[in-house]
Amino acid sequence: MPPIDQKDNTLKTRRIASSLALAAAIALGATGCGLIAPQGTLETYAPSDGIDVSLDGVEVRNLLLIADESGENFNVVFGGLNKGTDPVVVSMTFVEGSTEASVDVLLEPGLTSFGNPEGENAPVLVSLPGLKAGATVETYFQVAGGGEDNRQVPVLDGTLAEYRQYVLSPSQLRALTEDENGDETSEPGENTDGVIEAPADEAETTEAQ
Repeated sequence: MPPIDQKDNTLKTRRIASSLALAAAIALGATGCGLIAPQGTLETYAPSDGIDVSLDGVEVRNLLLIADESGENFNVVFGGLNKGTDPVVVSMTFVEGSTEASVDVLLEPGLTSFGNPEGENAPVLVSLPGLKAGATVETYFQVAGGGEDNRQVPVLDGTLAEYRQYVLSPSQLRALTEDENGDETSEPGENTDGVIEAPADEAETTEAQ
């Protein structure tokens, strides 16, 4: 058996120790960013193109403005979550330059969706001259008797297929306007003042009595 060279053994031991230290450093470097830097998956974010706002037990989810076919009116599209047991009014004020438009939305307890023309709730519209799809609009939020916040809300149109159902046509706008102003046509037996009149034969019978 050849004699053991103590010097060679010492060099081999040092090389092994250095390799282990280097491997440990690489492993720490690969995982250390997760220990020091914040993880994006743990942060709250809007999973779609809209924005989310939380205010005193109320959440506004995936809020967007969707331009109608003319590009002059904007459908306020969002989901509202009221975590309480009483209805809550959420105020939104959209500001574009020197112009602003405000809406008050009543949220019943639970989740309520807005913006779908075929949905249970009629779309809420705002008009802001100069606002175009592709921009963002400064928006201020307030819950009655509660907190406030402000965000930049995206403005989109029907370019993306998932938002085309929210683009209102002229006929849909007219229907909404008629619903807001009430039916201007008179029903049989009703005069223009909204007073129900008795049919002629009933009126004559009354006079005869």
